[in-house]
Amino acid sequence: MNTEQLKSQATKSVASAQEKTAGVVCDYPMSSVLVVFGIGILAGVALGSLVLGPPAPPTLGRRTELAAEQLGRQMLGAIAGVLPASLAKHIAV
Repeated sequence: MNTEQLKSQATKSVASAQEKTAGVVCDYPMSSVLVVFGIGILAGVALGSLVLGPPAPPTLGRRTELAAEQLGRQMLGAIAGVLPASLAKHIAV
C-alpha cells in the first residue's frame, strides 16, 4: 500500500466515524448533551485540582481555635460527669 491509499482509507474511516457519531447525537440529543456536560465538569475538576494543588495546612489561628473547641468539649464532658443526671442532661456534649 502506498501513502495515497493509506490517506484515502484514513479519510474514509474518519468520515464514517463522524457519520456514526452524528447519528447517535441525532437519535439521543438529551443523553448526548448530558454526557458532554459531565465530561466537561470532570475535566474542569481535574484541571482545577492540578492548578490549585494540595490544600494549605491550617494556620496557627485555626489550630488554636480547634484546640479550644476540643478543650471546651472535654470540660463540658467532665462537668456533666460530676453533676446529677437532672442537670447533666442540659449540658450535652
